[in-house]
Amino acid sequence: MAQKKNKNIIIIGSNSFSAGSMINYLLSKGFKVFGLSRSKLNKNSFLRFDNKNKNFKFFKYDINHHQNKIIRLIKSKKPPFIFNYACQSMVDESWEYPMDWFYTNSFNVTKLYNSISKLKFKTKLIHISTPEVYGSTVGKITEKYGYNPNSPYAVSRVTPELYLKILFKRKKINYCSIRASNVYGEYQRIYRIIPRTIFSILKRKKITLEGKGRPRRNFIHIDDVSKASYLIMQKGKPGEIYHVCGSKFISIKDLVKKICEKMQYDFNKLVKYSTKKPSRDKSYILSNAKIKKQFNWRDDITVDEGVNRSIRWIKANLNAFSKLDQNYQHKK
Repeated sequence: MAQKKNKNIIIIGSNSFSAGSMINYLLSKGFKVFGLSRSKLNKNSFLRFDNKNKNFKFFKYDINHHQNKIIRLIKSKKPPFIFNYACQSMVDESWEYPMDWFYTNSFNVTKLYNSISKLKFKTKLIHISTPEVYGSTVGKITEKYGYNPNSPYAVSRVTPELYLKILFKRKKINYCSIRASNVYGEYQRIYRIIPRTIFSILKRKKITLEGKGRPRRNFIHIDDVSKASYLIMQKGKPGEIYHVCGSKFISIKDLVKKICEKMQYDFNKLVKYSTKKPSRDKSYILSNAKIKKQFNWRDDITVDEGVNRSIRWIKANLNAFSKLDQNYQHKK
């Protein structure tokens, strides 16, 4: 009799926006998902997946405080794949609490990966990285571009990547890294630029753009990211980095203008400018040629379509959305 295939997948940092969408995608493919997060999972969590799904189980485990429990769970479930989304995010806030960012993103993520490298069964780690590790760039860049971080957040994210490279060279771990550029879509938290702009227009509030809104990004809808992440999980070459990003880029200012046009609101009434923040990368434009070539993947959802979907979703959920924290909540 053929051995039953292990369909277990562990998602660390499961209550994040990107992880929630990935869980939803994996459940649709018939996987059994174990979600781990430092925050509680309840009806107010605003996540895309159905947490009552029989193939999903949640554990309130924090990589800063429950590493032994996390490793015990991994050993008991022996998942063929592990995703790690857990990190202290937000560039600007990292300047205020840099040591907290280093403690989570550098020390404890690296500690977790060291423990994973010692497992006695085969598993593939999907490390969720960030384009912030590049700093400001000129022109389109590939995955071979070097590190040039411009913030405590970015520095804190470089460390575990370097450690993974060392572990891989010593044949201690099988992993892929994903760098997704400016992900957006339904269920995203209000403090990100697209939902914040839509919400502020609906509530007739001002938003602040750093500088003159000149930084350029290639935004990508979360559905395209989940599909790409699944392909990387299944087919990604060990030790490789993959950019997951849109094929077109736009400045933050032009993006906000686009949303204003769609919602028939005066851009000048909405926006004020500031130069107070200590660091903001002028531009990082990622090339997605590698993932397109290797997996025949493409970003199907245009910014126009994706923004329209976000507008409809926020309007439909405005009362519940209004009760969420409107600023990033720092947790130690």
